Amino acid sequence: MSLIHELQRRNVIRVAMAYVAVAWLVVQVLDTLAPLFGIGDGAARVIVIVLAIGVIPALVSAWVFEWTPDGLRRDSEVDHDSAVARGSAKALDRVIIAVLALAVVYFAFDKFVLDPARDVEIATEAAEEARDEALLGSYGDRSIAVMPFADMSPDQDQAYFSDGVAEEIINLLSRVQNLRVISRSSAFSFKGQELPVSEIAQRLDVRYIMEGSVRRAGNALRITAQMIDARTDTQLWSESFDRQFVDVFSIQDEIAAEVVDKLEIELTGAMPHSAVVDPEAYALYLQAKDQLNLQTWAAAELAESLLQESLAIDDQHAAAWLLYWDINGGKISFSDWTWPEWALHTREAVETALEIDPHNVQAKAYLARLSLQAMSTFEGEATALAYSMSLDPLSIEFNVNAGSFLRQIGFANKAIPYNEFTIQRDPLSSSLWRSLMNSYIHAGRYDDALEANTRLREIVGSVGGLWNRGVIHLLLGDIDDALACFEEWAEAQPESLHGLHGLILVHHALGNESVVAENLARLEQAENNAHLLASAYAWLGRHEEALDLLDGAIEPPRKFGPLGMREDPLYRGLREYPRFEALMRKQGTGTDQIAAFGIDELFPGAGLPPLIPVEAP
Repeated sequence: MSLIHELQRRNVIRVAMAYVAVAWLVVQVLDTLAPLFGIGDGAARVIVIVLAIGVIPALVSAWVFEWTPDGLRRDSEVDHDSAVARGSAKALDRVIIAVLALAVVYFAFDKFVLDPARDVEIATEAAEEARDEALLGSYGDRSIAVMPFADMSPDQDQAYFSDGVAEEIINLLSRVQNLRVISRSSAFSFKGQELPVSEIAQRLDVRYIMEGSVRRAGNALRITAQMIDARTDTQLWSESFDRQFVDVFSIQDEIAAEVVDKLEIELTGAMPHSAVVDPEAYALYLQAKDQLNLQTWAAAELAESLLQESLAIDDQHAAAWLLYWDINGGKISFSDWTWPEWALHTREAVETALEIDPHNVQAKAYLARLSLQAMSTFEGEATALAYSMSLDPLSIEFNVNAGSFLRQIGFANKAIPYNEFTIQRDPLSSSLWRSLMNSYIHAGRYDDALEANTRLREIVGSVGGLWNRGVIHLLLGDIDDALACFEEWAEAQPESLHGLHGLILVHHALGNESVVAENLARLEQAENNAHLLASAYAWLGRHEEALDLLDGAIEPPRKFGPLGMREDPLYRGLREYPRFEALMRKQGTGTDQIAAFGIDELFPGAGLPPLIPVEAP
C-alpha cells in the first residue's frame, strides 16, 4: 500500500486541508479584529505561531485516531470499509467545504466592505506622512536656527539691539524659500543657557546654528557672526564686521546672503533685504519691540512712547507703523477702548505703512482683515486669511491664524497641516503645541493628542496641560489615568473651574454620581462658567440645559461659542438636535454658511497658496 493511499485512507490529507483552511480564516479575522480589541503585534504573532505548530499534533492525531460516532478510536480498531468510516470522511469533506465557503464570504466582505474603508485610511495616513516629509524633506539639510546675539557693549545695555539684529536676520532668512528657519520664540528660548550647539540643534531639529555678538560704542559698531554645522560641530563660516552704526542694515543683509551662499540655496527671486531707516529711530523701534515681548500693560505703554519717539525721528519706517497693531490691541484688554476705536486707529497706522511700502505683505494682510471686518465675521475672516496666505504661504503668523480659524469653524482635519507646519518653524512654542493638541482632539486623533500634550508639558512643566491630558485619557477610555490627572490638577489649582469640570466628567464615567452632584453644584454657582457648564451638561446627558447655556453665550457678532464646538468631543451628544445646528447658524458657522466660504478652495493645506486667486479687498 502506498504512503499517499494510506494518508487518504486515514483522512490525514482531509484533516490537513481542513486545518489549513480554518487556520487561514482565523488569521484573516484576527488581522481585522485585532486593532478593535487592542491586540498588539506581539499577541497576534504568538497566535500565528501556535497555529503553525498545531499542524503537527493535528496530523499525528489524524494518523493514529479516527473520529467515529462513538468518539475517537485508534485507527487499528476501525473498519475503513464500513459505513461509519465513510461517514466520517464525508463529515470532514463537509467541514472543508463549509470553511472554504466561510472563507469566500469573508473574502468578499473584506474586498467590498472593509477594503474601501481601509484604502481611505491608508491614503489618509500616506497623505499625512507625505505632508510631513514634504515639510522637512523639501528642505533637506537646509535648516538653521539663529540664536540671540550676545551683547558685548561696554555698558552691557544693548541687549535689545543685539536681539534685534538676530531677529532681523531671522526675518530675512524666513523669506527665503527652500530654507527652514526656526522662529524667534523657539531660538531665543535658549538665551542665557550654556548648552552645547549639538544639543540645541537636536532640540530644534536643525542642522545649522548661527551665533554672534554685537558691540556698540557710540557710532562704532562691531558685529561678529559664525555658522556652525551641528552634525559635525565644525565652523562653516565666520566673519567680523567693523562698521559705523548706520551700516547695521547692510551687515544684516550680508550675513543673510552668506547663509544662502554657504547652503547653496537657489533663490526663486531677489534676496530679501532690510529696510533702511534712520539708525537712532531703528534703535528706538527695537526697544519698543523688546518691551512688547514682556507682554504687560506697563511695558506696552512704554513701547508706545518709544515708538512715538522713533517715528518722530523717521516716520518712513513701515514696520514701526505696523507695531501699532499689537500696541492698540492691548488697549482692548487694559483700557476702555472698543473694537471700533481699535479698528479706526489701527487702520490709520496700517494704511500709512502701506503708503510707505506698497509691497509690504504684512500691511496688506492687516488691511484685508480690517476691510473685511475679519475680526467680527467668519466669512470675512476666511477671505482675509486666504488672501494673507496667498501673499506669504510660509508666514508663521498667517499659518497660525489659519489653523486656529479652521478649528474654530469645525474643520480640525484641515487645521492640522497648518498647526504642524508652524510647529516645524517654532518647535518650542507652548501655544502652538496646545493648538495642535486641540486640533488632534477635535479630529478624534487621541493618541496623537496625547503625544502633543507630552511635548506641551515638556515645555511648560509643572501642571501645565494636565487638565487637557485628563480629557484625552477620558476620551481614550483610560479612566484611572484621567482621574489621576484631574485630581492632581484640582489639588494644584483649587480655584480653577476646570478642576471641578474634570472631576465631574471622570466621576460620571466611574458612576460616582454623588461626587458628580457635589462638584456640579459648585460649578453651577461659579461665575463665568457658561462654556464649562454647558460641556459638563452635554457629557452628563442633560442636553437641553447645555443647549440653553450655549444659546445664551453666543451673541453675534463679537461673542462666539466655544472654539470648535461642532467637533469638540465633549459636545458630541448635542449634534443630533436640530437646535445645535441652529446655534451653529446663529454663530455664523452653519453648514450652509461654511459651504459658502469655499473652504476647500481657500485652504488647500499649509505652505500652499489658495487654489483660486483671492483679490485684495
